[in-house]
Amino acid sequence: MKKGLLVALLLLAAGSGYGYHYYMELRQQAGLDSPWPRVVGIPPHARQTNLPPYQGVFPRFQTLPEEYFHFPIDLGDKGPIEPLNAGSLQYPFLCQSEESGLGQPLVDNTQGWGVPVFAKTPNGKRSDLMIGYSKDCSLPSQLHYLYYLNDDRKYPQRVDADILTVPTNTELLIRAETGTINRSTYTLLMPTTDQDRPADPDTTLWNHKLIYYFKGGISIGFQQGKLRLDRIIKEMRPALEQGYAVIYSTANETNNTYNIRLQEDTARRVKRQFIGRYGQPLYTMGLGGSGGGLQQYLLAQNAPGLIDGGVALIAYPDMVTQTLYALDCELLEYYFDHLASDHLFWRIPANRQAVMGLSVAPDQNTGKQPRMAWLEGLAQLLRGQWPGDTPPGSECNAGWRGSTPLINNPEFHTEWDRFARPVRQHSYWTHWQDNRDVYGTDDSGRAYSPWSNLGVQYGLQALRQHVISPTQFLELNARIGAWKPADNMQPARLWHLGGDPRLYRLTPYSEHNMTHNGNVMAVAPRFHGSLAAAKGAYQAGSVFLGKIDVPIMDVRMYLDPEQNIHHSWAALSIRQRLLDAGTNIGLSPLWITTKPYNPMWNAVAVMDQWLMGINQGLPALQAKPPLARDTCFSKDKQVIATGAQVWDSEWNGKPDGPCSQRMPFFKGSRQVAGDSYAGHTFHCHLQPVEQALAQGLYQPVDMHPYLATLQKIFSHGVCDYRQADLALPKQLIKKPPANE
Repeated sequence: MKKGLLVALLLLAAGSGYGYHYYMELRQQAGLDSPWPRVVGIPPHARQTNLPPYQGVFPRFQTLPEEYFHFPIDLGDKGPIEPLNAGSLQYPFLCQSEESGLGQPLVDNTQGWGVPVFAKTPNGKRSDLMIGYSKDCSLPSQLHYLYYLNDDRKYPQRVDADILTVPTNTELLIRAETGTINRSTYTLLMPTTDQDRPADPDTTLWNHKLIYYFKGGISIGFQQGKLRLDRIIKEMRPALEQGYAVIYSTANETNNTYNIRLQEDTARRVKRQFIGRYGQPLYTMGLGGSGGGLQQYLLAQNAPGLIDGGVALIAYPDMVTQTLYALDCELLEYYFDHLASDHLFWRIPANRQAVMGLSVAPDQNTGKQPRMAWLEGLAQLLRGQWPGDTPPGSECNAGWRGSTPLINNPEFHTEWDRFARPVRQHSYWTHWQDNRDVYGTDDSGRAYSPWSNLGVQYGLQALRQHVISPTQFLELNARIGAWKPADNMQPARLWHLGGDPRLYRLTPYSEHNMTHNGNVMAVAPRFHGSLAAAKGAYQAGSVFLGKIDVPIMDVRMYLDPEQNIHHSWAALSIRQRLLDAGTNIGLSPLWITTKPYNPMWNAVAVMDQWLMGINQGLPALQAKPPLARDTCFSKDKQVIATGAQVWDSEWNGKPDGPCSQRMPFFKGSRQVAGDSYAGHTFHCHLQPVEQALAQGLYQPVDMHPYLATLQKIFSHGVCDYRQADLALPKQLIKKPPANE
């Protein structure tokens, strides 16, 4: 009786969820649900077919087109729409200016492209009278004034720009300009006084130093992004109080896009707007974390002079090479949880970590739980299956989960409900699509993927260390499979997030888009991505190769035991690339702290000393302050160890330094498979299995008895990581001769 009641309740819940989804879908289609407008149409020819991957000059050596727009943008006017040097405009494109509190975008067409724009009522509200559409989301530039009182309020208060009367106990007054450049929303923040006037800025409080604020997050473009002005001022308050000016654009927040060419183009123009308005700063310092950190490394490599130095917090080297192991994650998780013969073996956290490389929680009482675990259990019940034990939490299933379809599935976007159904049906969404001018497109308009796992021997190091047996190694590599080509992919089954009302179909792995379709195969096919697309990624500057001439401090908290995606081995990847490029690693000192100590503003103070020394004519390494060196800190802000050897470890073939002992580095699945810590091999050189055996690749394990099985699994050969990536152009980061 109890079991029947449970089943009835589950069926009722499933039916209710199904009906609720369609009810919400109908409300959305009728425009009753969200107060914000949706993209209802796109211009013709928005889909670009047969677009070749990028083959132009490496950005560092490009001669940029002459700027056609006259900066600064006058107050009340709109900024440029077309980027100067970042490829074609992307459609659909979601306007989010109303969500930013900046009003509706300007009408730019009446053909139904973009979001609808409505007339205003006498009190300035949006009426029901539609007057046109906006496909490019332009806004007039305007001024805002915000202030802090000498109290404990977290967010600033606004003051009427026309009157500019502030309380006598005002502690900080900020002049904030907003507008659009390259369709993204920018802001210029300047500390000022009540003597400021729109046409006559009062810059007496400015220290003549500029911070470009880069922000992180994960998304794939097709959106303007929300300018959270109050939040940005709150986050940058310490800098503004010290007299820094701060600039920012939603294009330079990776929660909106990871298109580094667009980010560079936009940053150049936002800086031009600032200089046109206020004059040349003593220096421009980059500051920001995660995706905001990697932008600094790429811009320092690709666009010398754009920033003079930076503080990169919890940074990766770049976005695209993180996909190499991030797209391995669900393949490995699904094998461990559903395809492996010995499920109990793979429930042991240390065994999973030996193959993944990334952090795995040692038990259920520490670390994070897998994301969506409870929903997956409910979905299994609805399918008539009894949920098994929850797998151990890992950086893959607790951190990167959800990123796979966002990066790689053309049928998925986290903002899908902001696009009308006809728009969704005629659009593709992936990280690759966001950068189609880099990766190229096929004859249907889908962007090519540079990702490949052909020849990758998952768990090779675990085999050599006797953590897994030869039989387990062979089964893992035979069954793991890969991701299907884009034209064979189906929508993600993530319930409402993916637009599927059927909760019973939910799967966090997306195994229906794997080459084995979620079933055991004798040898599941691997995926061989586009070599030309991978070459385009290098050629377009989307890969950080370590060539920088300015100082960038690598600053991070030690988050690895939390299964956080901001793992510390990313710092080693950056460092190895610097060394490979012949860059002095003294330009990028590494600070790692113990939570909760966040040394961001201390690092800004050190970088200020460094940049002021350079500003006075000293070479970068001579201007380096004493505190700008490799260091690890305790949670109470004390130095544990500092000096040239503190981060020595396996990555550079030396005994663990004192900091590495306290904060051990993990690695990625490709490093476990044999790739270097640099970690940017898209397409490895393949060698026959017999050759790998002859060179001792599997020693001390004797794999000769398994030769036939290895040859069957790796019929194309196995990766030879002694050789450089097949996609890496020769002499890429060295300036070509003048006659080339």
